[in-house]
Amino acid sequence: MTTGATGVTRGPGISGEAQTAGSIPFPDSMAANQPLSFAHDSQPGLRPEPDGPVLVLPPPPEPKRPNLWIQRIWLVVFVLFCLEVGIILTVLPWTQIWTNNSLLLGHPQIHDFLMQNFVRGVVSGLGLIDIWMGVAEAVRYRETPNA
Repeated sequence: MTTGATGVTRGPGISGEAQTAGSIPFPDSMAANQPLSFAHDSQPGLRPEPDGPVLVLPPPPEPKRPNLWIQRIWLVVFVLFCLEVGIILTVLPWTQIWTNNSLLLGHPQIHDFLMQNFVRGVVSGLGLIDIWMGVAEAVRYRETPNA
């Protein structure tokens, strides 16, 4: 670096351009407003090499142990809930609780509709689907290898 008579500092690679403290040096091609040429312009398939610092993103954070345990607990609660509701929906339409329902005494038409075998079958089918959802979720659950 050299200092001229005016107190202006010149850095290496600067040709005739004045540089003060805090200013950014420009190469000759930018000072003369000439377009920059990159290696990929002349040779297809090559990427240009960066002239300055390269930004690198940090790797994503690994899952923490509490998050892993929250996922496991949520899975167990969900599977148990699905199994419980599924068993109740599968069995309930065929029990005395379904046929002797005191809530429907004032509504005989709804009571007669709920006594139809196809309605009982639909409710039992929903229960089986709910059981299947719980079992499928338990079987499909996978943890990451680095957890």
